[in-house]
Amino acid sequence: MVDTKIEASFPSAQRRRRARLTRLLTTLSMLVLLIALVTAGIFWARGAFWAPVRLDQRIAGTVTVPGSAPVLPWPTQGQAYVEVVGVGELGSSGPANAPAPIASVTKTMTAYQVLRDHPIAATDDGPMIQVTTALFDAARSTDGDESGIEIQVGEQLTLRQALEGMLLPSAGNMARLLAAWDAGSVPAFVGRMNAEARALGMSHTTYADPAGIDSASVSTAADQVKLGEKVLQNATLAGIVSLRSAKVPVAGVVTNTNHLLGVDGDVGIKTGSTSKAGGCLLFAVHTTVDSVPVTLVGAVLGQQGQSWTILKNVESASKTLIEGAESALTVTTITRSGSTVAVLRQRGHADVALNSASDVNVVGWPSLKYVVSVTSGDVLDVSSSLTPSTVAGSARLSAAG
Repeated sequence: MVDTKIEASFPSAQRRRRARLTRLLTTLSMLVLLIALVTAGIFWARGAFWAPVRLDQRIAGTVTVPGSAPVLPWPTQGQAYVEVVGVGELGSSGPANAPAPIASVTKTMTAYQVLRDHPIAATDDGPMIQVTTALFDAARSTDGDESGIEIQVGEQLTLRQALEGMLLPSAGNMARLLAAWDAGSVPAFVGRMNAEARALGMSHTTYADPAGIDSASVSTAADQVKLGEKVLQNATLAGIVSLRSAKVPVAGVVTNTNHLLGVDGDVGIKTGSTSKAGGCLLFAVHTTVDSVPVTLVGAVLGQQGQSWTILKNVESASKTLIEGAESALTVTTITRSGSTVAVLRQRGHADVALNSASDVNVVGWPSLKYVVSVTSGDVLDVSSSLTPSTVAGSARLSAAG
């Protein structure tokens, strides 16, 4: 047998063609990669991938209502203060930082503090209060001229009824009964009242009793307006002070001493009158200005007169002030629906216009300045320069189609 060795045959021409094809593909791949890198570099240089989005606000950052600041019909005595809720101080008169006796307006804080300690829903009656001998004794008055309602040992009434009995007819004995029931004693409760006043920023207020019969219970109109705004935020308390009358177990039907209820949108809050304090009124008004809802809170203190006229005097002065305040208010249109408010810009991209989804109307008065800004989430917010942290009007922005 003869072994035969067969040599491998290498087609050199075919190998050369494959080598050229490989080099060509490699060259093309490198060229494509180079073109991609150059293109990406161009876009990168133009900021298409990394440039931040910039918001260009087209609407003015501040808007001032044209005209001179209004002059309201302020009382000629005492002190007064009016605020538009969410907008700021409309004005004041008298010695603004001089504490003065506030009489039964004091009971506003008494009610507010009791509901802070024992909150109840607007439709609930709250816990039952048993009038014990100790509570009855704590409620007694040493002033024969103080207003009060009949209370009996053994009487049972709900917290809501007790508050109605205190606030509507301005019963001083019910104020002390609630104070002793809430804190264990009247002095302990008064301490809570003063602590709450400090917490609310009522820096010119001192409470000496829960009823206001003590002339050492003093405050200012501005401080009482701060409390009045808190009252409106408490649905239970706001509902009670707006009642014309209510029925309590022993005293029967009690009526509100505030004769302005329902006049010019008045919804409360508390009257007060003593010979030293004069006539006092903390009021709240719900109204509209060109269909835009608005709330006024104000206080008038120290309206003097005869003992039987001082309450009427403060109501008259307050009514005149409320009407003047309402007539001073006006509506300013910040932007119309569909108007371009801002533009989003980014290098390498087309601009995007942001339009207001609705009209933005705010209530104010001549000379008031509004602050206008576009916030995160593409929302236009408008606030008064007096209360920049409170949004008075807003609208969502959407990209123009």
